[in-house]
Amino acid sequence: MKRNQIRVIAEIATFVGLAIVLDLLAGLFSPFKQGGSISPAMLPIFIIAFRHGWKNGIFAGLIFGVLQLILVGSEIFGWIYDPTPFKIFMVIAFDYIIPFSLLGLAGLFKDPFNKPKSFVLGIALGSFLRYLCHGLSGVIVWGNFAADWGIENIWFYSYVFYNLPYMAASFGLCLLIGLALYRRKVWDFGLPTTR
Repeated sequence: MKRNQIRVIAEIATFVGLAIVLDLLAGLFSPFKQGGSISPAMLPIFIIAFRHGWKNGIFAGLIFGVLQLILVGSEIFGWIYDPTPFKIFMVIAFDYIIPFSLLGLAGLFKDPFNKPKSFVLGIALGSFLRYLCHGLSGVIVWGNFAADWGIENIWFYSYVFYNLPYMAASFGLCLLIGLALYRRKVWDFGLPTTR
């Protein structure tokens, strides 16, 4: 294995670990009991995607999603009303594996460390795709909770009432912290990128 590959793998492991810690800490104070929290945990995945391209970003997001599933997924499965194999698959795929993997597509934008627009668009794209996945899972699996809030439309419940607040806040938090660090040019860590 080449030295460059080892360094990239080490960075992925470090940043995924950071994302897990940030998300677990945010989850301690989350009012969203069926999942989700206002957290900057996506930012380390975005950094990997920006530093090493979208493929490594998707890989980092996939690892993050799998670890999330292992750490908190068992609690979530207990909330599923009428758990069928299809609903369990939907939770695994659209609450964990796919949405966190899609964060890596932030790396599609060219030269994000020298072009603030690419930096912002990458974070926006990854956050939006994650939001779409969670919303779809909400419609298919978690729609029964809409009635608890007196909401008849499960699309409104999932996409607007439940998932939009924490996803918009998480996007904003990642953007604010990301831009603050961006202005200080700390993203290279004195190490070369592989893009």
